[in-house]
Amino acid sequence: MQFTKIALFGANGDIGNAILHALATCEEQSFNITAIVSPSSHLKYSGETKSITVKKLDVLSATEEDFAQTLENVEVVISALGGKLLDCQLTMQNGAAQAGVQRFYPSEFGMHQIPVLPNGEHFVHPAWAQKIKCFENATRHPAVEAGLMFYTVIGCGEMFDVGEEPMLCPWLKADVDEYVIHTVGNKHSKVDFCSRHDVASFLVSSICLPRLSENRVLGLRGHNTSWAEIATSLRRHTSKPVDINNIPVDMAIDWIKHPAKVPLTLQNGSSFPPDFWLLLRYVEGQGRISRSSGQFHDDIFLRNGATHINEYFKELFSNAQD
Repeated sequence: MQFTKIALFGANGDIGNAILHALATCEEQSFNITAIVSPSSHLKYSGETKSITVKKLDVLSATEEDFAQTLENVEVVISALGGKLLDCQLTMQNGAAQAGVQRFYPSEFGMHQIPVLPNGEHFVHPAWAQKIKCFENATRHPAVEAGLMFYTVIGCGEMFDVGEEPMLCPWLKADVDEYVIHTVGNKHSKVDFCSRHDVASFLVSSICLPRLSENRVLGLRGHNTSWAEIATSLRRHTSKPVDINNIPVDMAIDWIKHPAKVPLTLQNGSSFPPDFWLLLRYVEGQGRISRSSGQFHDDIFLRNGATHINEYFKELFSNAQD
């Protein structure tokens, strides 16, 4: 078995564009790539495009038949959609089933959570509720249960190189005198961090090893470290002050439950609402964004190893000085 005909939704997004580059430059095998973007956009790719076909589709209004027509002769569908577009993923998979697609990669690229608050209450943020629903729809799809389609889910921790997230990745802010890292709870808890390019390489490798990745939930651990250690590394590589603003758990929970209370200074700098990233930091402080042994597969699907955040900082700040 070898898959060569790949369709990618969200090819212009942060993770989707990294996947596009990894597919187009894969050294193990060649792919015929269908990059699907919105009707109002143009593909963000400056490399060799002879293996890439661009199709434009408004996924918000597309029907199953629209998806099926777009995915004709495609073997693998990768969804790298986010936000409200995730709600279209089931219709997309239905269309993929109509088109005879053999493998479906839902948009996971993280670790959805059912957080437990200090009082024992379970609090599910709508963003994670959406992810959980999409995960179950994808892995329990009728075509999957009938053996007509297989899935592969790619999970990872927090990505440290997402360009549009200066709140989550403060080192990407230009011309600052001091970096501020916001944490909740234990800043020494270990967190799985990875590069989006490693996620993309991991995914493409799983396509190249279709038997090993068939009907699997795969985990990429990357670099397992803490916010305290990241702050130390950031100071060393930038020679700038790095402050850890450790938000008390009780205050963070109050803000999560009442987002209108979140200070204005914390409401900008992320595509995610502040109550979500505060909840993410709370879960990280509990050590729950860290996979245990047996739940990550870096040694199989990331053959060159994960990018260490020290390596990333070294390259990022040497480039900034050039």
